[in-house]
Order: sequence, then C-alpha cells, then structure tokens
Amino acid sequence: MNLKERYQLNKTIKVGAECVCPSCSTKFIKSNYQQVFCKSKSGTICKDKYWNTVDPKKRNNTTRISPASQRWLNKQEKRIYDRRYNDFDDDPSWDAHKDSF
Repeated sequence: MNLKERYQLNKTIKVGAECVCPSCSTKFIKSNYQQVFCKSKSGTICKDKYWNTVDPKKRNNTTRISPASQRWLNKQEKRIYDRRYNDFDDDPSWDAHKDSF
C-alpha cells in the first residue's frame, strides 16, 4: 500500500481503531477523528515527512520560512535597525555634553 492510500485509509478509520502511520509504518490507536499520523516523540516529524514527500512543490523546497518565523525575523531586524540608527531621547539637552568636547 502506498503513502497516499494509507493516508486515505487512516482518514476513514474510526476513533479507537488501530492504524498504521503512512510515514513511518508505526502502529497506533487513533485517538481523535482527524488523526492520521502517529504521535512521534518530537512533534510532527511523520506528518512533515509525508507532506514533503507527497507534495512536489515542497519536496525540494529548502528555503521555506513559515509566516510566524518571517514575522519574528522582521521584528528582530527592526529592533536592530532602531538600536543602531534611532536616537530615542525625548530631551535633546541630554546630548548637550557631546558638543562640549
């Protein structure tokens, strides 16, 4: 049975029945109606592996950044820019000593 067939079969199996993970072939008991993959110790490895294998757009994509990661990167870049180029002093007299030298 190929990956897609195993995936479709797991979608139709009832909660509480034994399933076989389409990605790693581990047997598991389906705990909720939408579960298709085993619950691997490190999160979504089986699910990620399956979709990266089945979907040709994802298969060779090594540069994908999730939207949440992109937002975090943008915030970090803005913080670095602000620290480097913006003077946040509201009171210009604070910098008066700089002109005295």
